[in-house]
Amino acid sequence: MSKSFRCSAVYPTLAVPSVLDTCNWYVDLLGFSIRFVWGEPPTHGAILLDAACVHFWQGEPQLGANWLYFDVNDLDVVYDRAMANQVEITRAPEIYPWGMREFNAVDLNGYNIRFGQHMGSAD
Repeated sequence: MSKSFRCSAVYPTLAVPSVLDTCNWYVDLLGFSIRFVWGEPPTHGAILLDAACVHFWQGEPQLGANWLYFDVNDLDVVYDRAMANQVEITRAPEIYPWGMREFNAVDLNGYNIRFGQHMGSAD
């Protein structure tokens, strides 16, 4: 009989040239908060959007077809903030057949980020 285990969270971890600059970009432009930065200068850090957490480590970005997806309750608030802060938007908000309204952007390191809201879930 195999034993079961649980997982309380998963933390995507991305390589970035500057951990501090990246954390501050998400805080200043999109309203995230810093969970921690470690090292002097920082070589590891994490940001939060409510319970969602993304880690960054100092290294060469590994860009490609992957993206970070954030499920939010009010897409317009995030989109308006991104637009006001001149975040590069690669796809404007659009309603998709799977019941989500989503938009795409690119962060300061070239990583694709996507925000989505379940239709009918605004608070």
